[in-house]
Amino acid sequence: MSPNSESPEASKPQSPAFITGADMYAAYNRGERMTILDSHYYKTENSAWEAYVSQHIPGSMFCNPLMHLAAIPSRELGRNPLPETGRLQQLFDDWGITEGKPVYIYDAGTNLYAARAWWVLRWAGFHDVHILNGGTSEWEKAGGDLAGGIGALRGRGNVTVAPNSMPELNIDEVDDWKKDKFLVDCRGRGRFAGLREQYDHQAGHIPGAINIPVSELRADRGAKAGPIASPEKVREVLAEFGVDKGEDVAVYSGSGVGSALFIAAMEHAGLTGARHFVGGWSQWAASRTRPIERD
Repeated sequence: MSPNSESPEASKPQSPAFITGADMYAAYNRGERMTILDSHYYKTENSAWEAYVSQHIPGSMFCNPLMHLAAIPSRELGRNPLPETGRLQQLFDDWGITEGKPVYIYDAGTNLYAARAWWVLRWAGFHDVHILNGGTSEWEKAGGDLAGGIGALRGRGNVTVAPNSMPELNIDEVDDWKKDKFLVDCRGRGRFAGLREQYDHQAGHIPGAINIPVSELRADRGAKAGPIASPEKVREVLAEFGVDKGEDVAVYSGSGVGSALFIAAMEHAGLTGARHFVGGWSQWAASRTRPIERD
């Protein structure tokens, strides 16, 4: 997709990126039709499944971000490439993704893995999808219970996956983009500066990027977990860096997780149309020829 092309979302109605625990619990108690995805992150398939079986929101489907929301990692594509369309279609069917029925996604409270699921579903063409802001603790604060056991195994979805339904920035478009638009690195300040790097091939950042850690957009500014701040507060924080609209922004993180949350927070604040460099630093830093910068 070229940096100047029209966003694929331009003609689509916007759906709120987040839902509060109180609002989700109220809808649940009213018996409203919904699909719920448990998107906790664990390093292996078995540990993720064991955690889901241990406790989950009643009726939720199992979604392991590591296995379900990414393809096989590589130096060329990064640590979390987008999943294959056929695999996503199978998951949509099994999760019961259905037209006219909203999807609510939650994790343990960082919102990071729920946001990855949110962005992937939106990229795949389903737009009535919302992140439980603050995860399971917000559900419990609202009066919701957690259940153990196998839970919901399979639904019957009727949505056809339509890939490329969210705006992306490919690695070969980065240099042109940053000439006159914002390229936001939303990792922590230490990783951006190149002081430490525990995940990827090299430390540092893409030359010309600005650093706005996604943690700055939380209600408890700078915290590693907890709800995203109000729309007004998110706009206020982004304005400190000169960001006042979405179309001029592309965002990257290490591998498309923190950046998904950043984009969700921007949409929450009414700043739509930001592009996602999904491969992120993991893809850029794996190249032997692309420049890097350290502070």
